[in-house]
Amino acid sequence: MTTALDLISDALLMNGTLAEGESPTAEMAQDSLNALNMMLDAWSIENLAVYSTQTQSFTWPASTASRTVGPTGDFVGTRPVSIEPASYFEDSNGEPYKFLLISEEEYNGISAKTATGSYPEYMFVNMTNPDAAMYVYPVPSSNLTLKLVSVVELSQPATLQTALAFPPGYLRAFKFNLAVEIAAMDGAEPLPTVGRIAISSKKSIKRLNTSRLSMKAALPAAVITSGIKSDIFTG
Repeated sequence: MTTALDLISDALLMNGTLAEGESPTAEMAQDSLNALNMMLDAWSIENLAVYSTQTQSFTWPASTASRTVGPTGDFVGTRPVSIEPASYFEDSNGEPYKFLLISEEEYNGISAKTATGSYPEYMFVNMTNPDAAMYVYPVPSSNLTLKLVSVVELSQPATLQTALAFPPGYLRAFKFNLAVEIAAMDGAEPLPTVGRIAISSKKSIKRLNTSRLSMKAALPAAVITSGIKSDIFTG
């Protein structure tokens, strides 16, 4: 099993910072671990760089137009990096209802924000931190279950000895892209071959993850076939 230190040592070797058989100093290894975690944090906001999603389930109360989700939110859970269009509401009978994600400008254009309905058809998400805020229209007239689908952030190794468990292709992409990151930290240019492989390896995992966004198989059939019944902007 590859550890964070193994990956960091390989990246430093590719940069010429280390010679064959050498080990990084404690300071060098820690700085490189910080660089790796910053890189993984940045990749986590790139939808196609993330390989899986999670579904969190919350009860959305009747007559409630907004809720927050996060470690200290109305819904205590994981603050989503972004909310996926696969999210939906579910009634007490388990019947799913799709909603459309809209922008703040579109939400602000709704004049009767307190209007009620059987289920929300639109949601605006304000990605505040530490809790994201969700606003729905129309306001549901009964309790509903929100199935909130969001990407899972890439796991960051806590220590140099942390084992890295990722799908095929990821460790290669991490290693070559980390070499580029470390070179930039040192004010140097990576070898051209390292730079090319860094780009191509990341493109490969993004190409694979494209299918996650295009396939509808993960959605219940009723959600896929259920459409938005009205358009608040065109009438």
